[in-house]
Amino acid sequence: MSRLKFPLKEGLRDPADEPALSRMWQAIDARFPRRRSKLSLSLIIAPAAAMAAGIAVVAYMHRDAGPLRLANGSAIVAVDAPATGLRLAMSDGSSVELGAGARFEPIESSAQSFIAVLDRGDASFEVKPGGPRRWQIECGLATVEVVGTRFSCARGPDRLHVGVERGVVLVRGERVPSRVRRLSAGESLDVFEPAVAPESQIEPEGTGPAVPDAEIRPAAEPAVAARAGAPAGPGWRELARNGRHREAFATLGSQGIRREVKRLGIADLFALADVARLSGHPADAVAPLQRIVAGFAGDPQAPLAAFALGRLELDDLGRPAPAAAAFKRALELGPPQSLRDNVRARLAEAQARMRAEGQ
Repeated sequence: MSRLKFPLKEGLRDPADEPALSRMWQAIDARFPRRRSKLSLSLIIAPAAAMAAGIAVVAYMHRDAGPLRLANGSAIVAVDAPATGLRLAMSDGSSVELGAGARFEPIESSAQSFIAVLDRGDASFEVKPGGPRRWQIECGLATVEVVGTRFSCARGPDRLHVGVERGVVLVRGERVPSRVRRLSAGESLDVFEPAVAPESQIEPEGTGPAVPDAEIRPAAEPAVAARAGAPAGPGWRELARNGRHREAFATLGSQGIRREVKRLGIADLFALADVARLSGHPADAVAPLQRIVAGFAGDPQAPLAAFALGRLELDDLGRPAPAAAAFKRALELGPPQSLRDNVRARLAEAQARMRAEGQ
């Protein structure tokens, strides 16, 4: 039988009365005041610190990567590779290797995209896979778009060769079959400048392009212009390819550039502009770029030519009014989406300078 007494509440009464309990708690508080205070504070601080650390980690992971820069932290600027070539190491682990005499010029760099122009020569691109930016390389006869891969471009006055070593690229342009070609590892594509019509058959300035639609030829065939028996020219192309722009300009002179402008295709016109600008004659670079904008308005390279013309007028010649007109024309021709903000910014800069100069 149970020995518990009934009612049970009689056996469950507190052994100490209220005054006794009060004295017990006072003794505990007097003996351990700091210990209890530190414990309470730690219970508050620890979760707050953990929360702050979590917020910091999330903010770091989602931070704006900003523009692509060189590995040493400096900005990427236009470069002309020396005879020994040049390697550009980028801040995201990518790299660009330029061949002798190659010219590489950045157009736009942001957290989402990197756009640059290979004005001439050969270059190999090692784009880090899984990076935050979409790369776009303008190569005159075509545009190469890539996210992460290794590929090369070889740009001549009348031919562009694109080869892919790893990954996948898209080659876009009016001269590319169906205007776009997907290249995988081990594949390559050659894009040729079309044959040049005899000077007697060239349409007057402003009546339309003097050069017929471009063609794609197998890599084994000779250049179209050479096969058609076109004149070899005075040798300025070879000088320009080797980075000898002063000698190329000396071969042509201002009159020679004006003569060549009337009969050449887009790739050579860009090359002529480079010869004039890089030899210290920026005013003579205007005509080749104007010819592209006026005579090849339907070509995807026309907006880039208009943008280059605006930069030339504003930065090299100090003429904000023609620069503003060129930037407006670039917007009308429809530049790539990733380039439009840059064109608008330069247009605003040109207009501000016009107002400052009372134009």
